[in-house]
Amino acid sequence: MTSASAAGPVVVGVHAGQHRVVVQEAAALAEELGRALLCAMVAADSYLEEWDPADGRDQGSLHPAGMDSDDHAIALALAGSVGDALGADAPEWTLRVLAGDPRHALARLATEVDARLIVVGAHPHGFGHAVEGLLSGSVATRLAHDQQRPVVVIPVPAGGADDLLG
Repeated sequence: MTSASAAGPVVVGVHAGQHRVVVQEAAALAEELGRALLCAMVAADSYLEEWDPADGRDQGSLHPAGMDSDDHAIALALAGSVGDALGADAPEWTLRVLAGDPRHALARLATEVDARLIVVGAHPHGFGHAVEGLLSGSVATRLAHDQQRPVVVIPVPAGGADDLLG
């Protein structure tokens, strides 16, 4: 199936500390396209699952079977923060917790749900983020090179703590 005919939701990568404009713009796109919004959080402690050989990965590498209490608390706080950012008139949305490298996890989810497109936030400005981008690469850049469906990158404005997802 080509990306233009994908029938699924708009998938947006979300994480604690991300600027709320990313999920707000993703919701606006979903609403304009008449799609549901699927927010995807990648559990921070699950990155090493991507080091397993491909034939050794199972359903748990996309859908963690269990979350530790820290990940559960983070997911609950993030869901509340996304709800606050979107407001009462938000389109239908859900939050899924994924495991693994964010690029691979988002790509696998997009394939599984036949996503129309994937939305991610750009790296914020600053020295620390620049070094992180050089060392690990941008999720947006790596997704755009590997995907057969559109990847939308939302620029992230400078903002205070009130503008960040929890």
